[in-house]
Amino acid sequence: MRTITFGFAIAVFFVCSAIFFGQAPAPASGIGNPLGPMVSGTDFSGSYRWLNHQDATLFTAAGAIADWGGIPLNDAARLYALSWSASRLTVKQHQCMGYVPPYTWMSPGNHRIWEERDPFTQRLVAIRYWGQIAQVDRTIYMDGRPHPPAYAPHTFAGFSTGTFEGNILTVTTTHIKRGWLRANGAPQSDAATVTEHLIRHGDTVTILAVVNDPVYLSEPMSKTSVLFRQPIAPDAWLYACDDSEQIVGRKNDYVPSHLFGQNPFVREYAEKNKVPLLGSFGGRETLYPEFLAAAKDTAAAEAAAKAKMVPSGPQQSSRAPDPIPNDGKIHVFHVAGNVYMLAGDGANIAVQVGPQGALVVDTGAGKLSDQIVPEIGKLSSKPIQFIVNTSFHADHVGGNKKLQAAGADPSLTGSFFSNQFADAGQGATVIGHQNVQTRMQEQKPPLDTPPSDTYLEDRRRKYHNDEAVEIFPMPNASTDGDSIVHFRRSDVIVAGDIFTTTQYPFIDVRNGGSLQGEIRALNFILDRTLYQHDEDGGTWIIPGHGRVTNEWEIAEYRDMLVIIRDRVQAMIKNGATLDQVKTARLTADFDVRFGQTTGPWTTDMFVEAVYTTLKNPPQS
Repeated sequence: MRTITFGFAIAVFFVCSAIFFGQAPAPASGIGNPLGPMVSGTDFSGSYRWLNHQDATLFTAAGAIADWGGIPLNDAARLYALSWSASRLTVKQHQCMGYVPPYTWMSPGNHRIWEERDPFTQRLVAIRYWGQIAQVDRTIYMDGRPHPPAYAPHTFAGFSTGTFEGNILTVTTTHIKRGWLRANGAPQSDAATVTEHLIRHGDTVTILAVVNDPVYLSEPMSKTSVLFRQPIAPDAWLYACDDSEQIVGRKNDYVPSHLFGQNPFVREYAEKNKVPLLGSFGGRETLYPEFLAAAKDTAAAEAAAKAKMVPSGPQQSSRAPDPIPNDGKIHVFHVAGNVYMLAGDGANIAVQVGPQGALVVDTGAGKLSDQIVPEIGKLSSKPIQFIVNTSFHADHVGGNKKLQAAGADPSLTGSFFSNQFADAGQGATVIGHQNVQTRMQEQKPPLDTPPSDTYLEDRRRKYHNDEAVEIFPMPNASTDGDSIVHFRRSDVIVAGDIFTTTQYPFIDVRNGGSLQGEIRALNFILDRTLYQHDEDGGTWIIPGHGRVTNEWEIAEYRDMLVIIRDRVQAMIKNGATLDQVKTARLTADFDVRFGQTTGPWTTDMFVEAVYTTLKNPPQS
């Protein structure tokens, strides 16, 4: 109730202030339009520290476990938070996690805001922000540019654009990584968007932020913060954080978490502060006065709280939108260095270009190959020389025939292969694990153009287009023939179906896939990645499906699989059947992000694959 009242009061205050100052909104100029209207508004430049915010009594806005009253968490978010363990912060990839908006404004360090103007026209291009804690480097573009496509990478700061509405700066932010609504387990998903309204009165800046999160919130959540401008700029602006091995000897497939209903700290906050446990669990109902009457029936409130500690209700599907347009067109995105991603025809396609012929990783479903070939031609004047298949699945190899025919491998022309094959060098060379070749030939009917250049256990390596390219087999992951490809100078890893941002991994048990192999493969990738700062930037990952990421999303995916494994394993140890495991809905906190109730790969299929491979581990 207090959250709604305070947020509403601030909003009214903003509107009244805008009317009082009488400044008309100024439209943003377009990119490359030096004759467009001048953007004008309040100058927020200065060095700040936070003066107050809604969670100020929590100091860093973390709070105790189960201190979520007034946050409109949905059931999945609550289950996520109840299973979260603070010991997870000892896991390497979580030690230097960044801050997301609006949580950034609540950080205890120094904040700096300044303007970036065109040196020739003095038009406002962007408003820049730097936060000391986690070294948040944020740009709010004021020049009218659009937000990136949904398949572009996310960062902790997100991608922000702003406009002036009178004397109020309104900022819209997308492309935000998974972060915290409150750093005690209450999650903010990577599908969230944030709208912030900033107004300055003298040396004070008030920020009203509204979070819309279709995955973890049942309605928008408002947050208010107040910054105070410092008369003398401080000299502390950096945040030294580097991950390390905090618990010696701990295996990399261990992720601390609590089983549903078994968090030992769940009552501490409620008992210490003498509030109903049901109220401390949050939810939209805790924002409204009617909740107080309901909580007076202590027996009913206690029963309701206990019911919220475990999954209930029907199985949920992902509420996150698919980042790939699937509009019948091929979309090209420059990832880094020599490497591009082509999306829109089944599995993502990676293309490395340079002075030699193009090297293509996966060829998609084959429905849009007639578009893919000319798109690759725009990136490289040389023909496709090599094709690498990370999997035998049809959405990865469906374009093999047309892309192979469009290429050429001059390294074979005139070689000893010419004595064995009349068409040596005519067409690109297709490379893949031996099991990819075998599985493609076993299909009925056989899949076209299987790899002719195969490998088994060891990595394949090439120096191509001025960079080292390594192909690593990943045994018994999605299948028994998966591979990842690492372009080392560009520092881009193509993960294939070992990692996607759109669904649970397709563990093809009939063709050698296993949960254990999936986790090993993800940890192998994490051993090769490096972030630039605080889990942002660094090594880029092209997933089998979905958007470009870096190591943070790989770690989150690995963590999810380990947590689900531990839940299923605990039930198996107690003698649970597959049907009992499915009924328990052990993936409920992740279903709203990765689950599917219909289609070719449902949550039930995934759970069955997990159960089967835990009961009968693959022989490796």
